[in-house]
Amino acid sequence: MWKIIFIVELLVNACIAFTGFYIISKIIHSTRFSSYAVKSLIIGLATGLLGVVLMFKGIQVNDSLRMDLRHLPLVLLAFYGNRFPLVVATLIIAGSRFLFGVTPQAFIAFVSIIAISTGMIWIHRQLLNRPFRQNLALNVWALLMITFAVLINLGFNDASLRLLLATWTIGLAVGVLSSMLTLDFQTLNRQVELYKQSSERDHLTGLYNRRVWDTRTAGLEQEGRIYNVLALDIDHFKHVNDTYGHGNGDFVLQQFANILMEETRPHDITVRIGGEEFMILIYDLTPSKIIKVANRIRERIAHERFQLDGFPDITVTASIGIAHGKQIHIQHMNGLADEALYTAKQQGRNRTILFNQLDQQSIAASHSSTETRI
Repeated sequence: MWKIIFIVELLVNACIAFTGFYIISKIIHSTRFSSYAVKSLIIGLATGLLGVVLMFKGIQVNDSLRMDLRHLPLVLLAFYGNRFPLVVATLIIAGSRFLFGVTPQAFIAFVSIIAISTGMIWIHRQLLNRPFRQNLALNVWALLMITFAVLINLGFNDASLRLLLATWTIGLAVGVLSSMLTLDFQTLNRQVELYKQSSERDHLTGLYNRRVWDTRTAGLEQEGRIYNVLALDIDHFKHVNDTYGHGNGDFVLQQFANILMEETRPHDITVRIGGEEFMILIYDLTPSKIIKVANRIRERIAHERFQLDGFPDITVTASIGIAHGKQIHIQHMNGLADEALYTAKQQGRNRTILFNQLDQQSIAASHSSTETRI
């Protein structure tokens, strides 16, 4: 009879573990959390809860012995390298052992869980680029620590040997299966991320593409926030292509894009629209501040030495048109930024022109540091 109970409980525990792994992995790969600390805490709590459930559920080995798979959730976190969640989960799982009573056996179990997590951190570092071997090593390390705890608590006898035989057999089997599940899930998420990047990123510069711009700016007029649309264009870029070749032209575009990424904030949206045309969405800056930002970018570009293949370094300049406004449809703001950019080109290039939709006036910032109204 107990053999049937053993098989049923084994399947139930495996299902609980695999389901928990799936949910926790989804949380780990989720990008919906605004705070990394909150996300890490949730991962740690969820993993600790899974370990406690597996500990209380357990598997009936025979009429007098039970085992559990509480170590498996810790393997998952160690594999992903989530240290803070691992600490949280370890304390929850280790501490919950005292719910069965504050005994020497409970203290040994507590220490073994701490040792499991500590060793896992080291194993993760050593086998970082060998995922399957790392996962297998994490499981073996956990089982070794469990073996020491069992031998200390039960001694070396038939009962402890039977328990260890079941622990190693089931632990390795479920551990390997869970490792394969984790690796498959990680591979799937990497492929999804690659597909997402290929659909959102410009293949040459790595900046966002026009599709992302249209998606992120849809409905801006409903947000009620002041925002700025910057339209940027490399001056005389056709001359660069004609003189040095399109390969070097692409190299210049890549270096230009790197400057834009370095000179903008992480939450600003910087895109390559096409050719030598770029756009940036920047929230919440006043006209005077956005002109300073634009001029900083423009001056950085003008002073940069752009490397070429087979030719000496060159310098290029950029013209920038800005539309500043609030609760205005993005298509209208795009048009205003393009008009301001065209004006900058007409006035001699290497300058910034801002159109302030809020008070219906334009401000020109020339290649010098002075600003004049037109």
